[in-house]
Amino acid sequence: MLGPLEADKKLVIIGDTESTDGLAEHVRGADLLVIEATFLERDAAMARDYGHLTAAQAASLAARSNVKHLVLMHISGRYADEEILAEAMRAFPNSRIAADLDVLTI
Repeated sequence: MLGPLEADKKLVIIGDTESTDGLAEHVRGADLLVIEATFLERDAAMARDYGHLTAAQAASLAARSNVKHLVLMHISGRYADEEILAEAMRAFPNSRIAADLDVLTI
């Protein structure tokens, strides 16, 4: 659901991608970045093989791109959400895990 239009708000949603190469310019300054974080860094090789990111990669992109809020989605069931969130928060403290029916205001 969208609320009233506001000037100068930026929402970026990124699905399955095996790399953050070339994304920083598109993400830069986003009020909200929603991005997949399917794997933990310890499984980075598997993430690459399957065309996904780690939580650390997603958070690093947010940190270097001056993003305000980071929401992680498409997380593998092999991990607890707390593991994914902890890895992301080391690089980008303003991180959270997406949940069904979330309502976020930017």
